[in-house]
Amino acid sequence: MISLSSLSLGPARPRHSAPGPQAGSVSLTAFSRDRAIFDSGAGFALAAADIPLSGGGTVGEVVEARAVSLDDGGTETTAWADVGTVDGAGQWAGRITVPRAATWFRPEVRLKSQPGVTAQGANRFGVGHVIAIWGQSEPDRILSTFHDNTSPPAIADAEAVQIFEGAASTPVRHLISDAHPVTAAAAAMAAALIDARPGEKFAVIFHTVPGSDPRAMVNDSDPGRDWAKDKALHDFATADGQHVGLAAMSWFAASGGLGADYGEALFPLFAGRTVAGTSVSFPATITYGTGGSYHADHWFGELYDYARTRWVPYGPHRFDIDADMRDATHYIGGGLQFNLANKEAARGSWRSMLALPDATMFLPLGLEPLNYVNGHDDGGGGWTDFSHPSGDTPDGLQAWARLTALTVLQSAGLTGWAVPEFDNCFWEPSGAWVEVWSSAGPVTTTRLARGEPGLGSTHAHWTEVMGFQIDGLPAVSTQIVSGRVRIYPNGGAFTHANTIQFGEGGASGMIAFPDDQIAEVWKNLPIVDIGATGLDGVSLRPLADPAVLANTLPAGAPSFQTAAPGPYFLDPQNVPANTTAITHAARLRLASLPGSTAMLFSQSATGFDVELMNNGSLRVTVEDGTGLRTISSATVATALAANVWYDIVCSADQTAKVFRVVIDGALVATVPFSAPGNGVFQSNRALSYLARNSGALQMEAEIEYLITWLSATGDGSAPTGTPYKSITGPAATANGDSWKLGADAT
Repeated sequence: MISLSSLSLGPARPRHSAPGPQAGSVSLTAFSRDRAIFDSGAGFALAAADIPLSGGGTVGEVVEARAVSLDDGGTETTAWADVGTVDGAGQWAGRITVPRAATWFRPEVRLKSQPGVTAQGANRFGVGHVIAIWGQSEPDRILSTFHDNTSPPAIADAEAVQIFEGAASTPVRHLISDAHPVTAAAAAMAAALIDARPGEKFAVIFHTVPGSDPRAMVNDSDPGRDWAKDKALHDFATADGQHVGLAAMSWFAASGGLGADYGEALFPLFAGRTVAGTSVSFPATITYGTGGSYHADHWFGELYDYARTRWVPYGPHRFDIDADMRDATHYIGGGLQFNLANKEAARGSWRSMLALPDATMFLPLGLEPLNYVNGHDDGGGGWTDFSHPSGDTPDGLQAWARLTALTVLQSAGLTGWAVPEFDNCFWEPSGAWVEVWSSAGPVTTTRLARGEPGLGSTHAHWTEVMGFQIDGLPAVSTQIVSGRVRIYPNGGAFTHANTIQFGEGGASGMIAFPDDQIAEVWKNLPIVDIGATGLDGVSLRPLADPAVLANTLPAGAPSFQTAAPGPYFLDPQNVPANTTAITHAARLRLASLPGSTAMLFSQSATGFDVELMNNGSLRVTVEDGTGLRTISSATVATALAANVWYDIVCSADQTAKVFRVVIDGALVATVPFSAPGNGVFQSNRALSYLARNSGALQMEAEIEYLITWLSATGDGSAPTGTPYKSITGPAATANGDSWKLGADAT
């Protein structure tokens, strides 16, 4: 037997085997904040975002990444994808593509060679829409707690909308919810976004500073606004590599004074080019118009990559009147309301700018908001702060915020409706009315949609649908008929010479101040119901296309044109003895008001003179048979305007001792004699048209007819009997008349 204990054992031989696996590592840099939102490219008809990721790991290892869907059971979780290789410094960076979705995501990474080595981001992110809103006090008021005097609407999704502000202060982020609405208007904006795009996520950056001008913002030497603070807000909101997808601007209060030069002045800030296509190198001096210029150190291309950002152009919004008006752009006395005229010109210039070949960074023109309240009652029977949406009613700032949200979505193709505009028109053949309508849907008004009583008859322009003008003057009779706006003539019937306009000036439809604000005539502006919660509809686009509204009635009576050299017309005979009344009538249109005065009707010297003044009023002198002045240079405030056809009837009755003016069928003035006179006109003086008997004070106008009767009616209308004299177009007929003097008519 062998005993194991007797065996002599030598030292053990070493074992030889391969080393065990070495564990790799990977890390993921967290986003700067939880619930970061990335833009999904809606401005480019896309629906996904490239999410930038970075971190560390084992050198040489390939890193894979995915987005883990947190709120839908993983339905939207993306597939693993290679995003980068860890470099020699132990760092990696890359991007993953993640679809627009209702869920929050958490980024996750792993080593491709060792799938069990993973890391997750500490903060969540979402893919939705990153929107920047640029402007001054009007959009800034949406976030103003000082002007926040209404109750906020409910927020259906407390995680859908976040707002960034701080263009003039320290940037902050607000997560909009019922518990933290910020303001009622901010809540209304959030509600509008959620209602239009349920389940989607929005980050809205407010680049808004009251009283500021874009020209000041880009000039580092101008204290009016600091570009560096806007840049800091942009950097704060995009700290995790986001891109602004939709930048929206309606900035017309301060810069609207540029008028027709608006587009030329501001286009370089968007495009880095002039309207002529010349490249601009910043810093630069931007020139525009006749001698206009400003210094620009910056342009929007410093913030936005136009491969990822599109501009939403919208507005101008509504600008209200500040005094009684004759029409959309003239005060009651005929003087130009420069602010409103400039806003109209800026609106046209903005549209022309968007049509430039280099305006490729712009989406289609959005809404031009009109149907909301500006200003508030001042407590003393007046109206104040009418440059800003009101914070005292949901129809003010809340409506303005909803309209702002909707215009961004609509321009980006994220709604199912088109911007309403008047794109159809029908002129009833007899001239009884004109109808205009929109292919976007039936037209109504806020007042009608709410079933509220009409305006009443305090003012002639208070009619069912506001904002229309006929030949440049407010339409006084309009109504909704089967989803269309029907416009009736202000007098008589429409002829081929009449024109229709909508939304001129500030596009408010207002004429009487402050009566129109107090009466809420904004409720009579035309709208189309697009089904948006919190709004009865959205306004029709102002400054309707003249080609759409073009008059289709057949041409009426032929006309002739006078100029500075003539012609004028002088009766070779004096007024017959014992003439007790004279009535003159004319149908004419002025290309412009005279520089001083121009004669319409005259009796040699001042026997019976009717002059047109440079403010659109008429000045009248009447004498009796002895030369006694029974009316001496009386001014009649007729407020005649250029480019408008007028039917004018002027009569002087020596028996009734009164002068009357009828314009377009309406008696506008009755002027009693200041002295009784002898009851007749002078019989040693002749009548003339369009100038004095010497040719002085020549009227320059387009004329259809000039007619005189040696009689007068009791209401100032034209007599029905055979006239004493009648002159009509065309030019050949007028030039052949026996009274004609001066140069030929054309």
